Amino acid sequence: MQFPILLQSVLLFDAPIDILEAAVRDFARVEEMKTGAIFGVPETRPGRFYRLANADEQLMLTAEYVHGPANEGTFKNALGSAITGLLAPDIRDRIAKTRSHIILEVSHTAQGENETDDESARDPDAEAKSSEGSAQDLFHRRLDLLALFSRIVTDHAKPLAVHWTQSDMLLTSEKFDELAAIDAPGPLHIHPFLFGPSAKSGEPAHVGIRTFGARHWLGREVVVNPNVLPWAANFETILAFLRLASLPNGYLIPDGDTFGPEDGSSLTRVSYRDASADKGGVSSGNDETASYELTPLRDDKYGFVTADHSSPSSPVNGALASDVSLAKDPIGPATLEAGFRDTRKMAEALGGLLVNGAPHCASAASDVDEAPQASPPPSAPRAIIAPTPSQPGQPTVSGRGLRVKVFGRKQT
Repeated sequence: MQFPILLQSVLLFDAPIDILEAAVRDFARVEEMKTGAIFGVPETRPGRFYRLANADEQLMLTAEYVHGPANEGTFKNALGSAITGLLAPDIRDRIAKTRSHIILEVSHTAQGENETDDESARDPDAEAKSSEGSAQDLFHRRLDLLALFSRIVTDHAKPLAVHWTQSDMLLTSEKFDELAAIDAPGPLHIHPFLFGPSAKSGEPAHVGIRTFGARHWLGREVVVNPNVLPWAANFETILAFLRLASLPNGYLIPDGDTFGPEDGSSLTRVSYRDASADKGGVSSGNDETASYELTPLRDDKYGFVTADHSSPSSPVNGALASDVSLAKDPIGPATLEAGFRDTRKMAEALGGLLVNGAPHCASAASDVDEAPQASPPPSAPRAIIAPTPSQPGQPTVSGRGLRVKVFGRKQT
């Protein structure tokens, strides 16, 4: 399903905690002030489990406290990602120290707040019955709620790590809070799995990216095959491509066309790869899904240009959108500018590894000089527990910001 009905985050703690009821209460109050939505609590097990429901929007949220560590096998794919190690080098030690965890889930239901049966409360065809636009809006609403709920919990008790299962991101609480403040789709929602051959002595690394999470907006993942550009620069391009497609008046670049910022400082070709033709590194021989392949042709910042692209050309050739386009009209300057706006900040927020004016297209960080060899692509993350019944909140109305402002609590 393109837009997952059920979204989940898991927060890991190094000791038993007793903050769930307070966090649930604060979430309900903050969300009511933020959007006017009122959540009832039809089911509780004090201190252990809370079910919240909003009949008007057919929304259901659950929060469960579990005394004991989470299933470590759930983090297998995330731990195998180079990005996880870059953002949290001590993540394995953090997981080993886990003594309790909280599971948060958000879903849309067909029955509303009076329905308590987990399976019947979820209508798997609910979004299929709606238009694509409304389905994406509902998905963003779930992302928004889950991000806010998670941030409020982290404000009550600082977790060792946060597992955001929509993109299989495993982050420290500080990095999660930073990324959750960025509107979807952003670096919290798109996991860049790095791959490529080990760098030879004295030569720059060739690093590629295959995403996990882009399918929730594009219907397929994005691949950038190994090249000498810094991985964060390639990730910035992926985010721009995704934003161009997901804006209200967005545009999916047609197969074979090129795109880039309006100033022409970089240029990227888009190729549609079906499942049988997909040779995107980690997908080869393992992934049955189709992908969008992005091939950098030129990047003036890094002095990069391919042999078959020696002269500048227009960022987009103006061809009509293909059948899979998210808009009927060709891309215009305003949409192009909006798609690239803030993508550099988004990429920097993920790792802070962009290098200014790096000579000879050197790798963005020594951590990725020896990129991992091709490995099996990530599968959909398994739920920590059987599921019971997310666009991150604006920075000014986040859990850590608005809750303190509303309730007068001081940071310690």
